Amino acid sequence: MERILPSYPLFIKDPNFSIWMGTELLNDNDVETWYGEKKKIYGFLKTNGETYYFMGDGKVFAPFGIKKAEQTKLNVTAFATEYEFACGKTTLKIRFVSPLPLTDLDLLSMPTCYMEYEIVGDKTAEISLFVNRNLCYNNVPETFDKRVRGIVVPMDGFETASFGLLRQMPLSPSADFGGADWGYYYLAGEEAWVLDENELKGYLANGYRAFVADSDEKYIGAINKGTKGAIVVAYDDRVSIDYYGDFRKGYYLEKHTIFDALTDTWRNRAKIEEKLQAFESDLLAKAEPYGQAYKNVLFASLRQSVGAHKLVRDTKDELLWLSKECGSNGCIATVDVSYPSMPLYLLYNPELVKGMMRPILDFARMPVWKYDFAPHDAGTYPVCGGQVYGVSEEKNKYLARLHEGHLFSTFKSHYPFYILPESFDLYDFNMQMPVEECANMLIMFLAVYQKDGDIDFFAGNKDLCEKWVQYLVQYGLKPGNQLCTDDFAGHLENNINLAIKATVGIGAYAELLKANGDKESAKYRKIAEEFAAEITRFGADKAHLPLTWDTGEETFSLKYNFAFDRVLGLGLFDKKVFAKEIECYLSKAEKYGTPLDSRKMYTKSDWLTWVARLTDDIEMRKKFVVALDEFLKSSPDRVPFSDWYEGQTGEYHGFRARTTQGACFMLLL
Repeated sequence: MERILPSYPLFIKDPNFSIWMGTELLNDNDVETWYGEKKKIYGFLKTNGETYYFMGDGKVFAPFGIKKAEQTKLNVTAFATEYEFACGKTTLKIRFVSPLPLTDLDLLSMPTCYMEYEIVGDKTAEISLFVNRNLCYNNVPETFDKRVRGIVVPMDGFETASFGLLRQMPLSPSADFGGADWGYYYLAGEEAWVLDENELKGYLANGYRAFVADSDEKYIGAINKGTKGAIVVAYDDRVSIDYYGDFRKGYYLEKHTIFDALTDTWRNRAKIEEKLQAFESDLLAKAEPYGQAYKNVLFASLRQSVGAHKLVRDTKDELLWLSKECGSNGCIATVDVSYPSMPLYLLYNPELVKGMMRPILDFARMPVWKYDFAPHDAGTYPVCGGQVYGVSEEKNKYLARLHEGHLFSTFKSHYPFYILPESFDLYDFNMQMPVEECANMLIMFLAVYQKDGDIDFFAGNKDLCEKWVQYLVQYGLKPGNQLCTDDFAGHLENNINLAIKATVGIGAYAELLKANGDKESAKYRKIAEEFAAEITRFGADKAHLPLTWDTGEETFSLKYNFAFDRVLGLGLFDKKVFAKEIECYLSKAEKYGTPLDSRKMYTKSDWLTWVARLTDDIEMRKKFVVALDEFLKSSPDRVPFSDWYEGQTGEYHGFRARTTQGACFMLLL
């Protein structure tokens, strides 16, 4: 079976409802969460007197006469992963669909996915899906009560089975590599059941159906007959986000119930498919000039990026589009994650970009954030409790008393930092990203304004923006020894790529002032032009711009921050500068892309698509895209699309399933 992706999305809705398969064959292994925890979800087809397993590692059922279906096809589209199987003389076609259209917020946030099927060759076949209780919790720690309760609810024309932990732990854990230890999972089909493992074996072996689920090893199951249909999977988290002390439900469940969602999906699947197909057709038309490789990159990115968010509303009825920084530290609403993610959301729904920014704007006005630069994050998902990056345990003797063990220990929640007074010395300045985050926010403000024409969003936050632009004017051209979004590479003094970002940020602010009727626009435009001119002069006698102001052209780095100078039409830098950069990057390209900079051989997929935007030559852009497609098809690690990996070998560095892959849509802006 030819490989398409390193890992295949099956059921994707949000960071806690995210199921993947890390092999081409759907029935060679168990499915797993985005962070790699195995879950027991099994699919079976009873046909012509035989039972076949088509999903999950069903070898455990072989002693009961269960056969392995032969997978014959695999395909990936924008919202679906598709398979075909031979089950004796019967053909089974299935599609795992995650409805995530950014243009329909109700459907985007409706917490349902479905497995659609078609059976050819047996009109009496019976298809089933069974989910083990281990979907309801994290496998660690091993000490808490993992018993679940279940219920079957008759609906209008179908049934639904549900289970969840006896002991619900809402909004726990607040950590990175983990899921939710709260909420209820649902399966909907023509028949639905709660059963235990022995009863499942009895059903598979001889059709046994007198389920009482006496043992703790419980499953929920859905069984359908007929040649076409679907089984619906849903997750009701009951409460989604702690937003600075306000517990918020998901956008859809704020005004509907989970049974509304199940019913809508069951009855209106054809209408859902129409919406998804319309979205995909538009996407394919936009991507057509770049060929199949780019389409594959976009298909790999779309569900992953969207599914790393949760959509809620705040108490002012404004949208919050809250990301989880999957695989890098679990932060929520991280500015330098929102910045690379932005192209996808600008393209289809700029209101979601505002939803990324609001948590940062709200926290920046709280007393504990006493700095004149923008925050890095708003907490750790699913809790907006105040920035956690760069909190100083070492210098703060009071803070250590609030925690048992290390501040960032796995599966421990943080103190609500946002309530602390201004006098509390919470953060280590050396671990902040002041130039990075100030410029990111200003660029995002202009990007959404250019898309929706609403200057009021900026005007209502001009006081913060004014502080942030002043920081860039003072420190942006030759940044001190500080971190940027590529913090894994460590501190860097006089980072030219960061200086470029500061320049674009100041230029963006000037445009915002102009749109707001402010006479100071010309002043900041002049500063941005002066910064750009100095950067350009520095590189004029060099083959390309070096890594820093203090190094020569023996060094280089991907100057991805040039991209929004082009996208926003600022015109601060000449295309000749971009041409020299592109020539440099292509000359240093490895199998899976050009290294991030001259210090290491690793690269970043998000920034590769951004530097591709610096040229108008589509064939040159394709060279960057082809490297990404090659990474998807042959890199060694079978994890959801990583954005940080070795350019030569493709080995990844821990980042997985991150929303940053929204960056791959940059070429469509």
